Amino acid sequence: MIVDIQDLSWTYEDGEWKRSLVDFLVLLSLNRQHAVIAQPDALLSWCENYLPTHVDYFKTRLASAQFRSNSLTIHVSPGGANEITSAPPWHVSAQAAYGLINRPLRLVLENDQSDKLFIEATIPAFSQWCSLGWISPAMGGGSAMQNDIAITASDQTSKWRTFYLFDSDRLHPGELSPGWSPPAGDSCQGHKFEAACVNLPIERWHRLERRSIENYLPENVLTPVNNVLSNTLFSGSIGTMVHFYNFKKGLAGDGIFPPSINQVARAARSQGFWTALPMNDINTLQSGFGSSISKEFGNVPANFPWPADVLAEMYKLADALQDAI
Repeated sequence: MIVDIQDLSWTYEDGEWKRSLVDFLVLLSLNRQHAVIAQPDALLSWCENYLPTHVDYFKTRLASAQFRSNSLTIHVSPGGANEITSAPPWHVSAQAAYGLINRPLRLVLENDQSDKLFIEATIPAFSQWCSLGWISPAMGGGSAMQNDIAITASDQTSKWRTFYLFDSDRLHPGELSPGWSPPAGDSCQGHKFEAACVNLPIERWHRLERRSIENYLPENVLTPVNNVLSNTLFSGSIGTMVHFYNFKKGLAGDGIFPPSINQVARAARSQGFWTALPMNDINTLQSGFGSSISKEFGNVPANFPWPADVLAEMYKLADALQDAI
């Protein structure tokens, strides 16, 4: 966030305000992820009188401040609100600002273990953000995430201090088109999450472009797990449909092969792509890599050369997280 401390803050003669401003500035010194805007001479002069131990610190911090244009700005002043009850921009007291900057960004994941491995592998700075306490990953899989989104959307502070990341759960690239909805007889969890997120700021959620996190696992990591399956998936005949393959359960998991009378609608969502492959390939693709394949993100080498589409998506996600922090 960007913390804009208004000029009146330094001249307002009120003992309670001064105490709350001291507390706020001390906390701000411990949370360096937030950029600070203030009139330098006024802030430093005030600190010399009421917070002398922090004069040099704020002199350096003001000089080195870097502002992200899409970050949320909070304006701090003696006349600011003590509670947040409306949408930004926020004009708040030091007491209310204290609560905001003391609150890490809550990152809600479908699985806080496997999804965390995925982000650590694709966004190198993520681990540091978590260790510094800037981001707090939380579990929100299944219907729990949909309920969580609804609760967050009802609170003005939470909707800006929470970020949701979830799989697309799409089975074909055509399903990423605007206005798509799952056919009768089947459902799409990622689509449900998107629908719920309409009540959140668009800057506070990201739906993956591929079916699931497992669809981002690179070939060289998958080959030691199942060489034959990996070679087939990354052959020229599969192409970008590898991004929509059921990595855990294979074609059987989607009722494609062997055909399942209970999953006819789901099997049809791949538009006949998989069943048009040679029979040898279909047999190879039947079972998938198993339910624990996401653990292989722990084997992705540092500085792995991700393909351009993954880099573009992860840069976008990293920017959104930094803006939200």
